[in-house]
Amino acid sequence: MNPPARRDGAAGQGRALALGARLAVVFALSGALAGCFQPLYAENATVGGPALMDRMQDVEVVQIQGRLGNSLRDDLIFSLTGGKGNPKGAPYQLIISVDSKVNTALVNSGSGLPENQIVQVNAKWYLVKADDKARKPIVSNSAFDSATIDVSDQRYANYAARQDAESRAARGVAEQIKIQLAAYFIRTDQGVAIPQRSGS
Repeated sequence: MNPPARRDGAAGQGRALALGARLAVVFALSGALAGCFQPLYAENATVGGPALMDRMQDVEVVQIQGRLGNSLRDDLIFSLTGGKGNPKGAPYQLIISVDSKVNTALVNSGSGLPENQIVQVNAKWYLVKADDKARKPIVSNSAFDSATIDVSDQRYANYAARQDAESRAARGVAEQIKIQLAAYFIRTDQGVAIPQRSGS
């Protein structure tokens, strides 16, 4: 009976060693990969250059016409700077055009009048160097977001609801533009000199 016991013990020891080896490999890979992931807005997100948050604060958002434009601009300035306000003398300027449209999503079968509508906000933007008199875009993109409203028989209520929906969609557009700008700055070659603020 002794020889089989020895064989079973050797087999068990072999399985334990194999399991230990596999665990060692897993822990080693985990340690190696731990440094490969970091938050988008981490302080060292742009390796070899200024922090990404500093890059975003190097963008001045140019005035946008209209109530919706002002709403989008305010949201974007807050999002880019964390509430520090629109930077003056920044090396970059962000130029944006924005509009909105309304689509009917649900119609009352009895009256034929809309019961629910979708308000969509569309924005086109381009980034220029502040000292470039030709205003040549160095990057451009577009963004959109939407919000729904319930339509009533009260004209003022519908008007107020549309404005509220536009404001909500504008916040989504501002966040998209921020992400698009972040992607551009991350892609930018870290060896290229970044324009400095005037007076710095």
